[in-house]
Amino acid sequence: MESDRQLPTGEWNGFYLENHQPRRGWMHLYMSFADGKIKGEGTDYVGPWVAEGEYDLASRVCSWVKQYIGMHQVIYRGTVGENGIMGRWEISFITGEFHVWPKAMTHLNELYLADDLTQPEPTIQLGTVPTGESSAESASFL
Repeated sequence: MESDRQLPTGEWNGFYLENHQPRRGWMHLYMSFADGKIKGEGTDYVGPWVAEGEYDLASRVCSWVKQYIGMHQVIYRGTVGENGIMGRWEISFITGEFHVWPKAMTHLNELYLADDLTQPEPTIQLGTVPTGESSAESASFL
C-alpha cells in the first residue's frame, strides 16, 4: 500500500465532464496504490468498470485505463494534488476533464453536489422529441 497521504487505498468519489452531457458524470471508485501501480474498480452511469495504471510520486503524475465491462476503454491522465487527482480523460478523439478524490474529503462531495443541485434542469436533451410533436413530424427535418 502507498504511504503517500494523497493516494490512500480505498473508496474514492469523482466525476468526469462530457460536452454532450449537461451534468457531471458521477462515479464511485475503489482505488489501490502500491509500488507505482494503480488498480481499481467502480461504476458510473455507463456501467461497471475495472482500471489499471501507474503513478509517479516524484512528478505527481498518474494515468490509468478504465475498461468498461464488455464495452470501451477510457484513458485517464492526471496530477495528484491536495484535492485528489485532476486531469483529462480520452476516448479516441473525444476528451474531457475529470476530478477524483478520496471519499473522506467530504467537503468536495458537498461542494460539487451543492453546485449540481443549484443548476437548472436542462429543458431539451439531444435526441429527444419536444412534447407535442410526434416522431414522424420531427423526423421530416432529418
